[in-house]
Amino acid sequence: MASARGTARRRPRRPLRRGLLVAGLIALVTVVATGAVLTVRGGDIPGVRETGPDPKVTIREFTAAWAARDYRAMYRLLTAESRGRVSYAGFLASYRSTASTASLVSVRQSGTETASGGTGLVTLQLRTKLFGRITGGLALPLVLEAESYRVNWSARLTWPGLNKDERLKRVADPPQRRGAILARDRTVLAEGPADAREYPEGEPFAVLTGFVRPPQTATDERARVRDGWPEDAPYGQGGLEQSLDDVLAGKPRIELVVSGPHGERPVASHKGRPPHNVTTTLDATLQATTTDLLGDQFGGIAVIDTRTGGVRASAGIGMDGRQPPGSTFKVVTAAAALSAGVVAPDSYFEPARFVMVGGFKLRNFRHELCGGTFLDSFAHSCNSVFAPVAVETGPDGFFRMSKLFGFNRTPTIDYPVEDSIVPGTDVLANDVHLGVAGIGQGGVTATPLQMAAVAQVIANRGIYNAPWLSRLPRRSSDRPRPRRAIRAGVADDIADMMRAVVSYGTGTAASSAFATINGKTGTAELGPGIKSDAWFIGYAPAQAPRIAVAVLIVHGGVGGKVAAPLGRQVIEAALSGG
Repeated sequence: MASARGTARRRPRRPLRRGLLVAGLIALVTVVATGAVLTVRGGDIPGVRETGPDPKVTIREFTAAWAARDYRAMYRLLTAESRGRVSYAGFLASYRSTASTASLVSVRQSGTETASGGTGLVTLQLRTKLFGRITGGLALPLVLEAESYRVNWSARLTWPGLNKDERLKRVADPPQRRGAILARDRTVLAEGPADAREYPEGEPFAVLTGFVRPPQTATDERARVRDGWPEDAPYGQGGLEQSLDDVLAGKPRIELVVSGPHGERPVASHKGRPPHNVTTTLDATLQATTTDLLGDQFGGIAVIDTRTGGVRASAGIGMDGRQPPGSTFKVVTAAAALSAGVVAPDSYFEPARFVMVGGFKLRNFRHELCGGTFLDSFAHSCNSVFAPVAVETGPDGFFRMSKLFGFNRTPTIDYPVEDSIVPGTDVLANDVHLGVAGIGQGGVTATPLQMAAVAQVIANRGIYNAPWLSRLPRRSSDRPRPRRAIRAGVADDIADMMRAVVSYGTGTAASSAFATINGKTGTAELGPGIKSDAWFIGYAPAQAPRIAVAVLIVHGGVGGKVAAPLGRQVIEAALSGG
């Protein structure tokens, strides 16, 4: 009976709970059916999430658009009232102005965003060119508008930490002096402040030292101002003044500050760098001598130290002019062919006046019979030999050897030198183009400086020392490490061939009683009715080389008659101390 009574007491409770549940469902259906608004807060009832728009989404979208530089997407996230106050053009200009002031490179969000009391908070990492990485918190005023949160924008949102009426500003303190340019013996080549520069050595160094002057275009002026210089501050725009400008001028100290009604406060700084004098490898006496020897002829002379690659002198367009090198380039062709085993110095070629290459008749310079051993063919500069030898070497080996000698490489020297060029393998795949390139024409162009470096490789038994100029300060030195271009044995074979050129070949006018000179002449044909360029490259003393030279006389005629004797005079002057 007790058990029965207990069971009877529990039964009424089940219908009660079931009734309450049904009543709740009816109430919920009634609310939905009548369109009534039910607000449920996640904090009020455990397990129930808060409904409605999430302000964090707007924060993430705004910062992500900024990081992507999608300013239109940022603008679309502004409140209607904000868009009424500022046009898209004004909005964009505000961000670009701040980015320019800060030298801003990139923006990214760091960490998790938060939102409280109508304000979104997010930490940004800003990478700048001048000031490194800057971290700051950005407070975004948020307004619920049209069922989503929008940014109540003002110009203070262009940078973290700005208050009303504040902006970023740069304060620059540029160096007040400019470093001097010195020769290897400390002879002053250029000195004085940028606005009163002096060149004591005068005309011989005019092209080489270059000049300073104020910016010549609005674009250049803006770039200079961004780097912290006054609008009209002169700077290097030619020769060594241009290439060494960073060292000679130094760098302004720049402070990034927030400026507003209550003064200025620092954000970051760029420490700048003081100016330095630059001591070069140049020999002032030799420079004057080579300039005098060149005279009023249009061309260039380059003189380098075979042991180091240091430039001793550059007259005229010695480092500035680029022309077809003609037969002086046969040094490179010979190196490629000998290295590939295509020929040997004693390989024999039947004398001929011309050769057919790819169906094209390629003649010797004076239509003379030319041939014999490879050594003799080099001494007499036989196009009829070197064009087919280049073809047999192949485009890949030919092009690779050209690069080993410094062609198609950006020069590392502290001077605005143009690249010396050999056509690519796609062009050289054509036998005619390859054959013509093998004799230093057909798209092959070089500066005298580059061709002096070619002679230096042979003088240095296959080691390539890229030309360089800056000795001090050491951190600014442009002297690269030497590298091997060809085997010593191949260089020795070409040295014998270059000796034959001066002994009995096309370069006898370079023969000297002062020292044994090894060399190669070049007569670069420029087209019908146009006088040829005259070239000579060489080095001395042949047994213990110290000096390598290249001489170019534009429209000078025959290299053996015009450039070779000039090369001899330059070498003699260099070996005798200038």
